[in-house]
Parts: sequence; C-alpha cells; structure tokens
Amino acid sequence: MNITERIQQLRKEKGWTITRLAQETNIPTVSLRVMLSRQDPNGYTVKNLVKIAEALGVTVSYLTLNEGEKESPTLTLTQREEIKSLICTTIDEYFKLSTPENENVSIDYLRQQSKVSDLED
Repeated sequence: MNITERIQQLRKEKGWTITRLAQETNIPTVSLRVMLSRQDPNGYTVKNLVKIAEALGVTVSYLTLNEGEKESPTLTLTQREEIKSLICTTIDEYFKLSTPENENVSIDYLRQQSKVSDLED
C-alpha cells in the first residue's frame, strides 16, 4: 500500500470526504484532490504529509512505510532536503537567545564564546 492508498483508507475509515480532509489540514481542496489522484507516491511535500498525518491521527512514518517495511521509509532527495531545512530552521529558531539589549545571539556566537572561556581557564 502506498502513501496515497493509506491516506485514502484512513480518510474513509473516519468517514471523511476529501473536502473534509482538506478543511482539517488547511490544504486547498483542489490541491489535495490532485495529490490524491497522482500515481506517484513521492508527490507530497513534507509539510503536507505532516498536516495529513496529524489530521488523520497517525505519524508521517506510518503514512510513508511500504507494506511490511519496518525500517525508516524511503524518501526522495527533495524530501530529504526539505526535512533537513525544517530541522535546521527549527533548531535555529529554538536556540535564538536575546541579550539584555534585546539583540539576537546566534548559536555560533555562543559556541565561540564557550571556546574562548575554555582557553581562558
């Protein structure tokens, strides 16, 4: 069962139409219909897979695992790069600190300061 078939199965188990799934995911109905009509199971962006998985109450891994597959799913290069970008952005946003003067201090700056203090000891 590919991603599209799994999404369709879960949607039907909930008794949802494609329009309802579109509302739950905040993905335009037309866009969702196009995604679900493609034969290519790799035609989904990571952001859309996350939205769909959350709406259906499952993990992205559950949607992307092939039948009988127990390891991590196969991702396209584009999907891998998108995930890397999302992770880096999340880490950067999470670790932004502000000084008393409300200036943003980057992680690189903090690492450099840490190395300087190590040298001073």
